[in-house]
This record gives sequence, C-alpha cells and structure tokens, in this order.
Amino acid sequence: MDWDSAKKHCTERNWQWSLTLISQAQKEMEELEKKVKKMEDQQKAQRLYNACNY
Repeated sequence: MDWDSAKKHCTERNWQWSLTLISQAQKEMEELEKKVKKMEDQQKAQRLYNACNY
C-alpha cells in the first residue's frame, strides 16, 4: 500500500481521523511483515535442520 499517497490525500482534505487510521494501519502492517519474516526464517532453519538429520 502506498501510505504516503494516502496520507497526502487525507491531509489535502483535512481528514484527521483518516490520518490516524492510516497511521495505525501502517504500524500494524509493519508489525505483521516483521512477524512473517521471522516465521519464514524459522521455517527455513527448521527445513535445513531436518535436511541435515536425514
């Protein structure tokens, strides 16, 4: 999602409530992306570990 364009759009229209919502959504998405990355790394490590044990 293009957060900057959304923020600019809301700023131009003085939609403060939307800016707050966008900031919250952006923060949640960033946290979820970090969790996904961590889980992908754990999965890769587990696959490597399992491959070495066979």
